[in-house]
Amino acid sequence: MNKYNTKLGQMLALVQRPQFEKCVKETESDKFCKGFSTWQQFVIIAYAQITNPHGLRSLVNSLNSNRTALYHLGIPNEVKRSTLSYANNTRTAEVFEKLFYQILGTLDRRGRKKFRKDFYAVDATEISLNMHDFPWAEFRGTVSGIKINLKYDINNSAPDYLFITNANEHENNTLVQMNLKKGDTSAFDMGYCNYESFGTFCEQGILFVTRLKENARYDVVETRETKSELVPEDETIAFTGSQTKKKCPYELRRVKSIDEKTGNAIVILTNDFSVSAEYIAKLYRARWNIEIFFKAIKQNLKIKKFFGESENAVKTQIWIALIVYLLYLKLRQMSTMQSSKNFTNFICELRVCIFERKDLFAWFAGFPAEIPKSFSSSIQKELGL
Repeated sequence: MNKYNTKLGQMLALVQRPQFEKCVKETESDKFCKGFSTWQQFVIIAYAQITNPHGLRSLVNSLNSNRTALYHLGIPNEVKRSTLSYANNTRTAEVFEKLFYQILGTLDRRGRKKFRKDFYAVDATEISLNMHDFPWAEFRGTVSGIKINLKYDINNSAPDYLFITNANEHENNTLVQMNLKKGDTSAFDMGYCNYESFGTFCEQGILFVTRLKENARYDVVETRETKSELVPEDETIAFTGSQTKKKCPYELRRVKSIDEKTGNAIVILTNDFSVSAEYIAKLYRARWNIEIFFKAIKQNLKIKKFFGESENAVKTQIWIALIVYLLYLKLRQMSTMQSSKNFTNFICELRVCIFERKDLFAWFAGFPAEIPKSFSSSIQKELGL
């Protein structure tokens, strides 16, 4: 008998079942359940995120063609398309939102910091939808859409907080909802320019790094020398616009930075006076990490085409997609050896061997077929396999 579960089963074993059941109980997602549980729905949509089937019918057909592998995943019966569709549309997505934050809380975030502690990027990515199929997400003209608004932990390459809105909600209205607290440093682009929010951040001790609008009116209060030709200007400014100075009456810092490769200049606005101008420019450039994250999940997970048309079905699919990403991070942290698999390689390779019964950690770390017994046994003991 093979001593390993499938690779999918080993990956889902990273989810602590007592905590999963706690989320189910808190949201009553299994109330009136008649045979198709929240866990079964979670397993199926997680499988879909990795394998990327064309639609609901192809998802169900591919699962049912591997019936022998489903039993040990907690799915003893044949999957019905109507049952899965009903669950996606009616079972609250809140249970998977709670599960996302529960798994996020188990990640080790105490490693060496790339930047200062509590440094986050804030941004949103838009997902276009068909107006006919998704009328609840009306955006403009014949197009519907939603936005994933994200606070991203740059030091740990992990999403920290997010919420989903309609695409017609402008970013600068969501900045204060990003769950930022005193001592945090956030970097965001010019789309989040909101002087009232800037004033609030100054009052609450939240540091920010962003772009200054070209039409901003201000007086230069103080000029400082810089140590790099790529950062030629470092000034303290105060807004002079009639409305702007009411919303943000605090002195801020203006830093001009020049890109070494392109020669293009940007003007950065911040309320952080404690570090060098060069470091401020470095913090703003690090904001690009959130764009890389959005690109990775859009290219590798199924969050642009959905198995259901209701708002609940869309949110369920997005939350489970992000849970799959967290499981990848958890797998990477638990691997005692340095792995060369980035997220794209991980998903692409797992997709073709998802029901293979071999050691997940050995495969992830790139070991040959014969691996040290001590390594294998320690990992299996930790997972309880």
